Amino acid sequence: MRRLLPLVVVITLAGTACSDSDEPAPSPSGTTGPTTTVTTPSGTPTTETPTPSPVVDPDVLLPEGVPPVVDDDADLAVIASGDLGPLVPPGASSENRSAIEDPFEQIVLTWADGIPPDRRNGLIVWQRSEDRTWRAVYAFTDPARKGVFGIRVDTGDLTGDAIPDILSFEDVGGSGACGTYRVIASAVGDASEIFRREACDTQIAIASGDLRIREAVFRPDDPHCCPSAFRGSVLRWNGTSWDEISSEVVPNDPA
Repeated sequence: MRRLLPLVVVITLAGTACSDSDEPAPSPSGTTGPTTTVTTPSGTPTTETPTPSPVVDPDVLLPEGVPPVVDDDADLAVIASGDLGPLVPPGASSENRSAIEDPFEQIVLTWADGIPPDRRNGLIVWQRSEDRTWRAVYAFTDPARKGVFGIRVDTGDLTGDAIPDILSFEDVGGSGACGTYRVIASAVGDASEIFRREACDTQIAIASGDLRIREAVFRPDDPHCCPSAFRGSVLRWNGTSWDEISSEVVPNDPA
């Protein structure tokens, strides 16, 4: 039997080499070995349910160490006494606060750590829930490299729902009083950014429920101190976006 094995291999290889077709050779029809039967267990296999990843709200970018909800009884007592320490990031100091009590309680808190301009700055909007805990509904942090000196805040209804909204300005200084303006619209249990503009030589304010903007208009040969004109415009929120309801360019008359 050992002498016949090479001969069988040679015959098989020769038959394959003489075939003119690229199709694979058919398998022999006869059964060459026992059939193996795979038995599937009757029980239902146990699979581990993956732990869902936490949902990150893009409007609530809290600095490290700040919980999204402050519900410790001792912390709540401290806040009720007027000390907002539990709402401030660890190692930072509270810069300014705006308390809104109607139609629900909110605290707009700006904070900073370090010495300007080499310091972080940020803003957090806290709302008091029905269970008397405080929940962060909006937050941003300016890294030290942005060079923010401070954050100013004003409040007023800009969306027509009788809930005060927030206008903030991140001041980076310079001769053009450059910075970033944001409008944060508040709602029960939520707040979202609906306006952002980085600008120089521009003032934006809340006026009679609208955004009033005044910006310098420079001609190519104007010195920075003296723009040729100022453009005034008024923006009004329509529920989904801002409409410009008026615009006027007024020549600058230094006299």
